[in-house]
Amino acid sequence: MSDLAGLPGAERVERGIRDLNEGRLSTDALLAAVAAGRLRGLGLPVPEDAALPDVPDLALYESLRDHPSGDPYFRYNALRRELDSFISCLETRRSKSRPSGPPRAP
Repeated sequence: MSDLAGLPGAERVERGIRDLNEGRLSTDALLAAVAAGRLRGLGLPVPEDAALPDVPDLALYESLRDHPSGDPYFRYNALRRELDSFISCLETRRSKSRPSGPPRAP
């Protein structure tokens, strides 16, 4: 996933996908699970057969309740904003790397 370098939250998403592949439901894995369909659509190897919670958003929020970093609401929203930024930047990067259409005749 080297083409993710420099994107906001890339390390977190990569860790999340790795954790899902290894069967761990870490905070990063739950964050990746929230956007699994979109991430797959962008070509990232999010496992489809992972044992994901029925409602990944809720599972993510619940995983933050006992986190020592503070308010789970604030942390949840910060993680979601980071994920949204990552996806937006990756979509932009991927769209720029695609040809814009057939070459024009001179």
